[in-house]
Amino acid sequence: MTCRRRLLRPLPVSLFLLTAFSLSAYAQAGDPVPHEDREALANQYVHEVLPYWQHRMALDNWDVHILLSRPDDLRPGTLGNVHWNREKKSATIRVMDASGYHTDLPAMLKDMRVTVVHELVHLELASLPVADADRSNQEVAIDQLTDALLADGGGPSPDRYAADARAVNP
Repeated sequence: MTCRRRLLRPLPVSLFLLTAFSLSAYAQAGDPVPHEDREALANQYVHEVLPYWQHRMALDNWDVHILLSRPDDLRPGTLGNVHWNREKKSATIRVMDASGYHTDLPAMLKDMRVTVVHELVHLELASLPVADADRSNQEVAIDQLTDALLADGGGPSPDRYAADARAVNP
């Protein structure tokens, strides 16, 4: 199994505040959020979500990287994927970037959170053998486990990002 490793570092807080300020201005004007701002917030958010859920799922001994990917770089109909190397305990999670979403910012971030947790569940189950005929059943089980994990609303909140943007410029 091939694993492309690329680490995207979280953006500085000042960039987040600048982005949040511009989001607030656009929200008040009724204009759509600029792609660059959505991309920056999405990148920061997935890098905040990953370590929280990686720790919560006891996958701290894995070297997991995350990157945002254009929809064309993902298999059709998917929002992300994970590639891992069990021996090296390394993995790369790819999540569809903001260009693939036509929703508001909180909805987009919620969906990205679901994708990150879903791919981490795949990683948790990586040591279990799965026959090709059972893959669709495994996906259903992973979806159910993901929903159960997210049911309590734990972890970094996508709604907080929108609220922070509004608070910068009331």
